[in-house]
Amino acid sequence: MTEPNAQSGSPDPAADAAAEPVDSQFEQELEDDAWLAEDAAGPSLVTRMLAETAGTFILVFLGLGAALFFATGNNGTLTIAFSFAIGVVIAALVFGGVSGAHINPAVTVAMWLSGRFPGRDVVSYIIAQIVGGIAAGAVLVAISSSHPEIVSGREFMNSAANGYGENSPVGFGLVAGLVVEVILAALLVAVVLAVTSVYSRAGAAAAPFAIGLTFGLLVMFAIPFTNGALNPARSTGAALFADAWALQQLWVFWVAPLVGAAIAGLLFRAFGPEEDLIIVETVEEIHVIED
Repeated sequence: MTEPNAQSGSPDPAADAAAEPVDSQFEQELEDDAWLAEDAAGPSLVTRMLAETAGTFILVFLGLGAALFFATGNNGTLTIAFSFAIGVVIAALVFGGVSGAHINPAVTVAMWLSGRFPGRDVVSYIIAQIVGGIAAGAVLVAISSSHPEIVSGREFMNSAANGYGENSPVGFGLVAGLVVEVILAALLVAVVLAVTSVYSRAGAAAAPFAIGLTFGLLVMFAIPFTNGALNPARSTGAALFADAWALQQLWVFWVAPLVGAAIAGLLFRAFGPEEDLIIVETVEEIHVIED
């Protein structure tokens, strides 16, 4: 979940800043996607998409697998949370240098809004993450169907799908589920953005473990409310193979994490260090160079 930083200032940044208020600059940057350039070096978009697919598969496979097969006894919740945490760590260690290992649409959106990720790649990353989540869900259903005591794969997947109301593990309603998912997603993204900042004291080697541990603990907190989502790709990978209620309630587990991610991403964009931003040359500057 790391992003390379590139800096390329304008010819006279002090004059630009004086000529335009900070709020107007920020709004213009969001509108024009002005700081989001494609890095000519490094892996191609297709390679990064494959990395996001594989990384999300690992996360969802381990996390949902624990929820399906090991959520028994007094240590069920802890086992699930630890499995999600390990899934994040593995994916980040393996694919962090390829795609940044977002493995979560909420993280990708936050990276974009915080100014650290090219806007044109957001949809591609999210599609790759969804594919990885669905593939993991399909494999888990196929595995479970081979067990003689599992009559319906959809009913079996219900135990891992995210839900609220009567589908919440302990009966929490829609509002509680929304609030918890927004807050926890914002916290998760804040940790991701903090440990991948150029000023982070954690260091690149520690970032996967910090993010994985955070994700696992937040999932453990969220399980009684919603069965622990925080990741729309994970929710989709379970909902498609569960009963109809899971798809009907899936919107919550897209909206809430993305709202939380947007809040954290915009706060980091507004108040974070400028060194974290990907800044590109404007069209006018390119024309000057050509002249």
